[in-house]
Amino acid sequence: MREGCEKVFHAYVEASSALIQKRGFPEPESHADRVETLYKLLYLHKYAYYDWRILPKVDESIKGVEEALRYVRRKIAR
Repeated sequence: MREGCEKVFHAYVEASSALIQKRGFPEPESHADRVETLYKLLYLHKYAYYDWRILPKVDESIKGVEEALRYVRRKIAR
């Protein structure tokens, strides 16, 4: 069970790394850097979705999110 949890964690690490790099950001050098980057993404989700604060260029943002979701789904389907 412990090994399974570790494998799931690393699968998420790889998926998040791919998304971070695809958007032109550098690969996080440590778990702390990765957590900080993911925290920023979670904050953005809370800011826009839960707090209803819509950013300018909504269409561009939506297209970027859709593209990211398609990418992750393709990776997961393999």
